[in-house]
Amino acid sequence: METEALQNSRHYQLGKHYYDMNRYEQAKEHLREALAEAPTNPTVLYMLSYCEFELGNVEEAYELCVDVLQKGLVTEYVYQLLALILKSQKKWYEAEQALLQALALNPQEPGIIATYAYLMLQTGHVKKARLLMEEAKRLDPQDSTVLHYQFYIDLIVSNKKQQQKTLQSYVEVEDDELYKLIKIGEEAYFRDDYKTAKENLVQAFLLDPTNERVKEMLDAIDKETHIVFWPNRLVDKLGGPIGMWAVFAGILFLVSYFAPFALEYFAVGWIVFGVYTWISPLVYKLVCKVRSQ
Repeated sequence: METEALQNSRHYQLGKHYYDMNRYEQAKEHLREALAEAPTNPTVLYMLSYCEFELGNVEEAYELCVDVLQKGLVTEYVYQLLALILKSQKKWYEAEQALLQALALNPQEPGIIATYAYLMLQTGHVKKARLLMEEAKRLDPQDSTVLHYQFYIDLIVSNKKQQQKTLQSYVEVEDDELYKLIKIGEEAYFRDDYKTAKENLVQAFLLDPTNERVKEMLDAIDKETHIVFWPNRLVDKLGGPIGMWAVFAGILFLVSYFAPFALEYFAVGWIVFGVYTWISPLVYKLVCKVRSQ
């Protein structure tokens, strides 16, 4: 009866349409309505769980995912989703057990193996992570999930040459324009090309203004490039606080030798500069507050 009700449900059809487009906010609205028409349907529950997870509602996603299993939809992909939810809650052991359940159901699924590889890297098992990722790539080197996790592993281990190669492969196989733009933006951001990163992430924001990852990255770029943090960026270029004080000592010596009358002004100015670099995050918050009013 429920299956027949869903086939005739406008909300289910729209929900699935938005779900397939990765538009999870819109999908969630219609799937909630569809669930009222078929309250025990595990497929609707699974899609809702995934939507809640992508929208950052982890507790709701967990409850729905457990309900899916209890309703009898026991597949490797349900366990993979459960693992992702548990991983986001930093329940590392439980997440690993869920992935092992997924692999018990389908030991040849490259996306799940890649997910397991990333979990192992996050928990410090680098050798195991490398072996798992190699197996995932052996099974399907062009799988979008495999490339997704390979991309983030490359970022963590700072393998810039591999980052570019993985990104190129990901862009070639990924159908969703939003995910392509996010990956290109992230890769540019982590090599400090903020102009390219912002161009792509703004395009991603226009496609999906509700995407939390896009908003986080755009906020980070704004913070990294804002004039308020110019002194902090100068300190970074000097090699950090140690480099800053080394430069200070060198300039102080030169000033004391060539212009001793300006020694006091220079010292006061440098102290003010140093104090400002400590309070600049507070200044930035005040500027953002004023700007939002």
